[in-house]
Amino acid sequence: MKKILILTILILLGITAVSAHGVDVTADTMVIANDTNGQFVKDLADANGINISVYKFTSQDEVEHILEHSVNNTNKRILLVAYQDSGNEFLKNHPDMSNRIIVVNDVNNDSVVQGLNNIINAQTQPTQSGSNFGLPLAMGIVIGLIIGLGVGVLIMKKRS
Repeated sequence: MKKILILTILILLGITAVSAHGVDVTADTMVIANDTNGQFVKDLADANGINISVYKFTSQDEVEHILEHSVNNTNKRILLVAYQDSGNEFLKNHPDMSNRIIVVNDVNNDSVVQGLNNIINAQTQPTQSGSNFGLPLAMGIVIGLIIGLGVGVLIMKKRS
């Protein structure tokens, strides 16, 4: 019985934890800004009656991570008024997303308002909810069968 308990604990410790790194908690329609222009863009959006979330990013890696989320989330629309190099590089690799990711290279009143209006009016594609349910279910069943068979073999060996 102690062997089974130890084996179970080892198996549970060996299972890697699911990281929240891959979870996108930002709004579907958003502005990527920095400390320099974030408040300017938010004030400009409010003055024009545009309700949009403005996120101040501090690194290029964070921006690239959010841009990668937009590949799978077809409702994601992003206006970049900072980290334009990351946005332009991303659009080179994903030209089909140019209607949902807009880069404002010259940040001024007119270009930002035009970008805000374009991103608000950008067409999105409906997502297929539940389309990824089968894979985690199948993986859970396989892992459960493997662990269950292993424990069952140990119990049968101990009885005989």
